This record gives sequence, C-alpha cells and structure tokens, in this order.
Amino acid sequence: MQYNADYVDVLIVGAGPVGLIMAYQLAKFGGVSVRIIEQHAKSVQDAYGRAITLFPRTVEMLDQLGLADELLQDCFACRDTVAYDASGQEVHGRGWSFMNRMNDTVFDFALVLRQKFQEDIFRNAMTRHGVRLDAPVQLSTASVDQNVSRVTAVLLDNRTGAYETVRCRYLIGCDGGHSSVRRIFNIPFEGSASEDRWVRIDGQIKTNMPKPRSYCSIESPTHGNVLWVALDHGATRIGYAFTDDRAKAYSRFDETAAIEEAIAAVKPFHIEFERVDWWTIYTVGQRIAKNFFVDDCVFLAGDACHTHSSGAAQGMNTGIHDAVNLAWKLSLKIRGLASPDLLKTYQVERLPNVQRLIQYDKDISRLMTNRLPEKWQGDLDADVNIVLGNILEETRTFSSGLGISYEIQEDNPLNVNGSFCSLQPLIRPGSRGPDSFLQRPGTFELTRLIRELPNTAAFSVLVFTSKGTPPIPEALFEDTAGSPFLQLLITDGYLKFITILPEKAPSPYEFLGHEPLGRAYFDFSEGDKTAYQSYGIDTTQGAIVVLRPDGWIGTMIELGLEAVLELESYFDGIFTEI
Repeated sequence: MQYNADYVDVLIVGAGPVGLIMAYQLAKFGGVSVRIIEQHAKSVQDAYGRAITLFPRTVEMLDQLGLADELLQDCFACRDTVAYDASGQEVHGRGWSFMNRMNDTVFDFALVLRQKFQEDIFRNAMTRHGVRLDAPVQLSTASVDQNVSRVTAVLLDNRTGAYETVRCRYLIGCDGGHSSVRRIFNIPFEGSASEDRWVRIDGQIKTNMPKPRSYCSIESPTHGNVLWVALDHGATRIGYAFTDDRAKAYSRFDETAAIEEAIAAVKPFHIEFERVDWWTIYTVGQRIAKNFFVDDCVFLAGDACHTHSSGAAQGMNTGIHDAVNLAWKLSLKIRGLASPDLLKTYQVERLPNVQRLIQYDKDISRLMTNRLPEKWQGDLDADVNIVLGNILEETRTFSSGLGISYEIQEDNPLNVNGSFCSLQPLIRPGSRGPDSFLQRPGTFELTRLIRELPNTAAFSVLVFTSKGTPPIPEALFEDTAGSPFLQLLITDGYLKFITILPEKAPSPYEFLGHEPLGRAYFDFSEGDKTAYQSYGIDTTQGAIVVLRPDGWIGTMIELGLEAVLELESYFDGIFTEI
C-alpha cells in the first residue's frame, strides 16, 4: 500500500532483520500503509550487526511467512556439532551438542546465513509488497498527541540534510541497542554491561581441525569457550573472549591483532586466513527496556528493547519472535477488528521470555569466559565447560524456540483453557502448535501442517475428527454453518477451518458422509509421530485446536455439542470490534 508523504499507519525505524520482517508482514497482511527508515546507507548497514544463526522455531515462523525457501537456498544447514578440549581431543556432551537433539521439526538444524544475506532476502520480499526502504534517513525527534494517540515524527535525510514531518498511528523502534525511539520516549533500559570483551571474525580459512564444517567449541584456557561456526559460501566464523591479560600485548587492536588472537585461540589447531570478510570487538551486557509499548502507540522490538551477549546465538531469533508476535496483532487493530487491549499482549507475552533469556545469557557469557555463574551454588572447582554444556542442554528447547510458550492469564484473551485437555502435557494453550506431516486427498502426497497454514494474520481451526460415528457431530457442522459471527470471520478471511482425518479414504466425503469443514487432509500414519499423537488427541474422540496466526495454540475444545459456543466465546474475546 502506498503512503501519503505526510501520513502513514505505521512508521518503522530501523531496517535490520526485525524491522524488515515487521514491515514485510504488515504489507503482506494488507490494509495497512507502512514506511520504514534506516539511518545508514546499505553499504554501511552491511558492516553492522552480524548475526548468523536461525534456530528451528524461527525458521518455522519464517516458513509460514513465505520466507524460508530463499533462506534455505543460500544457507549452510549445520547439522554437525563437535567440542574439543584444550588438548584438541574431541569430547562429547559439551558445547553445542544440544543442537543434535532439536527434534519434532523438519528444520532440525541450525540455519546459518550471515545477516547481510538474510537482509537482502527480507528487503526484496518487502519491496515486492510495495514497501520501499528510505535510507539514509534517521528519526530526529517524535512526540505523541495524547488526545488521539498519534505520533508526529521529524525525519532527517542524511543525504540532503532536509527535514520532513510525518504523522503516523504507530511508531515501532527496531533500531538496535542504541535506539533513538527508546531514547526519545525516555524508556529506561535496565540492566548492566560487563567489562568482558569478545571478538568475532569471519573469513575464508585453511585449517587442520578435523571437523571444520560444523558448529564447534574449543575449550581454550586463554580465550574461553571459543566459537567456531561453518558459514555460508564456504566461510568460517571464529569468536573468542579477549581478556585484559591478552589486551596488554596490544597498543592498538586492529584486524591484524584480531587474526593473531584467533590463531592463538584455536590452539592446538592451526589456521590460516586466506581472506577476512569482517571482524568486530564488543562489550558484553544484558539490558531490558522497562516498557515494550508506551503511550498506546509506540513499540520497541529486537535489540531496541533487549540486548545480551551473542553467546547463545539468540539475538536475531528473539527479535524475529518479537516481530512475528506483534505484527498480526497490530494489523488486526489497525484494520478495526480488535480492541487496543490486544496490543497489550505483546509485552505480556514477550517480556517473560526475554527475561528468561537474559538470565541464562548471564550465566552462559560468564562460562564462556572460563568463570562460573555469579550465583553458582555447586562445586567451586567444577569444570566450567561441563557446566556450560549442562546449561545449554537444560535450555535446549528454549534455545531452539520449540519450547517457547506464552502463559495463560486472565487478561490475555489469546491463550484460553478450553474443554479439551491434551494427552501430551506440554501441548496446551500458549504452546507452539506442532508441525505435522499430512497427506492430501487423492494423491496422498505429503505436505506439512504449517505449509498449509501460511501466516496471513488469520486464525486456524483444526478439526481432528474421530473414528467414531459420526466423525464430526452433526451439531458442530450445522452450528458452524449457522453462526453469523464465525461465518463473517471466515468470509472476511480472518478464520479458516481445516479438517484432519485419522486415516486415508477415497475422499474426505467418503469418510465423513458430508463435506469437510474447510480443506481436508489425512493424517500421515507412517512417520515417527502422527498429527493426532503430536497434539495428544485420541483418534476415537477427536478434538478441536485453534491456532493463532503466529502458530501458537489459542485454545483446545472437545469435539462435542458445545464446541461452536466455545469457539464463539474465544473469538468474541479477540474480535471485539466486529
């Protein structure tokens, strides 16, 4: 959607991955005008923020947004991990070994692609939906008219020196750890920065290390738990702690020094840099914005509202979780479908997960510099590398994103206990809806649930039919068709039904005795786990599962006579303006 020169629904500040994905979603969902600015020109932007790793849940979300295929074309899909002790001997169960157990997803690997390549993909996708990036343009100042909750922003074109005034309904700061949006609106950034310094260096490398094309850790007595990652396009990243003792050898730390220290960090292995693509040295710290959402119209996302070390490789993943959580809610609100209270669930859901990340990041960053956690209560002589491996394993499902969940709270209408309780204790409202293999009618060709449920800011109702008679209660079928509220949501594209059948048949009609609710698929019984098993549903009983647009479970309902009343009650709490 095109925007007027002086007005736009949403102004996004910052064109890193979080800002680009935010803009892409809002444009893709439709009905919202979007503008995105970035203070740096692309040539400069490429030299900043070099995240590399996307974990499984992040890739699932990007898959639902139609962005994963291009990433997969260019990435290094890293399925191998290895850890070496100080003598160069391979040790098991340490370092990044938890990555070998990222299960229950087709994306059971680390998707490694340097940030500048990811940004190219996201930027091009955004452009295809009619949103262009304005750069180098920076936010100079902004204010909110409290009477109408509208933002007036003053922009500075860094090429011409000209100022421009823009009005918008919502302002989103995706502008990093030094966020201008956070500063302008005086949002406290609480936490601390340590004295620890880390170095990251990317390039083309020759080495005698046995498994160089892997996600690797080297337990160095001088440089901490050294990171070694096989990158896209044949490159490699090395990351290490740069201690005060090491710093004494340098009056000036430059690229030559970064190379020398990398060579020392990976001993006893040998490396030779054929080319250096990029390097940086930075200070480790953990901070969280006191508010992610202020004045009912200003948001922060990504590093603008939380920063931490790169030790657990979570920065870009966490920011993309922010963007995906917020965009569909904001889209529904701007289009006049949801109450302002829906936007409050952004902080309610994201803040506890960010706080959890910050807490374990503090422990990880200390362990990666050969120190035990600050509040360590175990053996003071414990091997820091074993402790690090244990913590990474304990937080495995959180790090992969597959275990990230949102709490059921009275003031959050999105995650609601329903009449059905899953046989799988971890499957509940607020948890990720498992991706599952299904079969299409007729050909029985395989597909995946999330591939059939692209994120269009619409909710999905999964009707798991029973093997009993009838497979779908007649009242459910009739009441759904007879519900003006549900039919309006379906007609306007905010709700879609999918019927899942427990076994194959010549046609869905043949199994059901009538037309399915929405598109129909057969469960795939030949895999490790069926869809019914993944969702904890007995095939003799069936159930209804509501998935939110972002793929988390909203509620679970018994396949019974009161199902439509429960569905209407659930959606009535969200679509309050219809």
